Amino acid sequence: MYSVLNYGHMAADGVRMDAYARAIERAVKPGSVVLDIGAGTGILTLLAVRAGARRVHAVDPNPAVWLIPELARENGFEGRIEIHHTTSYELTLPEKADVIVSDLRGSVPTHGDHFAVLRDAKARLLAPNGTLIPERDELFVSVFENEEMAGWLARGSAGFERRGLASESIRRSILNTPLADGGRLRASDLLTTSAPWAKIEYGAEHAPLEGEVVLAPRRRGTAHGLAIWFAATILGDLGFTTEPGTSMVYSRFVLPLVEPVEIDHGDRVRLLLRVDDQGQRWAWETTITTEGGDVKMRARQSSFFGMPTSPEALLRGSSSFTPLPSPLGERAKRALSMMNGERSIAEIATELAALPDTPDLPAATLLEEVRDLAARYGR
Repeated sequence: MYSVLNYGHMAADGVRMDAYARAIERAVKPGSVVLDIGAGTGILTLLAVRAGARRVHAVDPNPAVWLIPELARENGFEGRIEIHHTTSYELTLPEKADVIVSDLRGSVPTHGDHFAVLRDAKARLLAPNGTLIPERDELFVSVFENEEMAGWLARGSAGFERRGLASESIRRSILNTPLADGGRLRASDLLTTSAPWAKIEYGAEHAPLEGEVVLAPRRRGTAHGLAIWFAATILGDLGFTTEPGTSMVYSRFVLPLVEPVEIDHGDRVRLLLRVDDQGQRWAWETTITTEGGDVKMRARQSSFFGMPTSPEALLRGSSSFTPLPSPLGERAKRALSMMNGERSIAEIATELAALPDTPDLPAATLLEEVRDLAARYGR
């Protein structure tokens, strides 16, 4: 969950905020109703009020959203903002929004249920002919050379190797795990041309994103991985790109290669990329051939192989699995059944502790369990 400091850094990103601020100024008219999804500490909410919105609904399950009323008072915007400490899925509005604004991306737009959230919001909460901000994102890919990044990845198994221990399974997991670049990638690190491989139209239905591109070397070097970034269309001609060399709150996304590969002029790099619409499962296939057609590298990688698991865990994750509640699940079920508007959290925890099959847990642990359930599912 983002902290207030995290949100502050997002608000301090001048490139991002300039595009969003200008889009809000363009889209929000005097008297508009605006919905800010993922409002955080509310900078987009406040900008919408300043642009003339009659009412702004700020929605976020993060408690940072409760800073917005204080910020509204500090800026003289009282009485025009409604706070909804929940998800947009749970939200109903007294009137549909003329403008919906959000930025739910991570390093790349395929973050959580980003697509589904905006699809649902557009269908249920946006007025006919309303404006959805942002409009679309386009994903790009290139091959990079960066010894610092390669060394950082190698450190994940180096401790085992220094002690004379085999660690191939750790190395395999690391090299099948997508990650943010942490600001390490520079424009000069790109070894090949870049190309768009997927486009996201917000509010529309989306199958898993996939694309195939062929890239050509720009210079000789050692390929360490694939760099993924996006070009955002916020509204009309307003937008930005997160390509290497830009300094923004968004990192680049890195898909490691299984091994370094020397790239030369005349080589051909063919990439197949796929990610599910939850942004959870990435798959990338890399084929590098020489000008004469000889294969330098062919590898299929997937984040599935990067996540340690067990046969039992895989079975439990199957949609055909028929689960039973665990002891913790049974305890949660009983606690929820006691939430009838008459018992306090402390009373529920005490009653749970008295049940014969409740383990001998510290009172503070049970109290925290019930408090968490009440925060998540109570009202």
